[in-house]
Amino acid sequence: VFFTGDELSMPGEALRPGAIYNSNRFVLTSLLQNLKCHITDYGIVPDSLQATRETLRKAAQEHDVIITSGGVSVGEEDHVRPAVEAEGEIAMWQIAMKPGKPLAFGKVRKPDGAADSAFFFGLPGNPVSSFVTFLLFVRPFLLRLQGVREVSPQAFQVRADFEWLKADKRNEFLRARLNEDGGLELFPNQSSGVLSSAVWGDGLVDVAAGSTIQRGDLVRFLPFSNLMY
Repeated sequence: VFFTGDELSMPGEALRPGAIYNSNRFVLTSLLQNLKCHITDYGIVPDSLQATRETLRKAAQEHDVIITSGGVSVGEEDHVRPAVEAEGEIAMWQIAMKPGKPLAFGKVRKPDGAADSAFFFGLPGNPVSSFVTFLLFVRPFLLRLQGVREVSPQAFQVRADFEWLKADKRNEFLRARLNEDGGLELFPNQSSGVLSSAVWGDGLVDVAAGSTIQRGDLVRFLPFSNLMY
């Protein structure tokens, strides 16, 4: 795993103007430890194409799967996608879900001339987007590599004690928790940058594209307890 962005700082460091803490480092490595993976954390990689390519080559030589966070969108300093295309291939980029649209998947060639490649997942940089895309895409992929046959998360029909009237063209995943009456309530701020919504919540409400939710509707609920191991 490695994390891109000159704006990233580690806890304990003084935040520079415009800087943010690298929370994704702790979330993703913890989730990988839950799955009993052997992890190499390459830390924060500078926002440059050369540095990104060099880290990809090193990671591919030593690992089966590479996971990055950040740098897969369309900004001037988003170098991960062109770096992977130079060192391998991008098979999929962008997905119709919210949060998590910039998700990328592909392969990176091993530099020693071996016929095989390392699988690649490029996760978004926003903390909730990174968290949700890992749970829904990376986790089942890794489980299948480990020989697990049934990797789909168990979902439940639960009553919505909230309204969601803003239909989106993308599949949305809302952070929610169970209340004392057995219904679901939403975290008030569903922004992809608000990681506290995942800490507060018990799971994800799966809202199909173009759908709305009325109070009292039964919704598809994915508990975090079924998504982290």
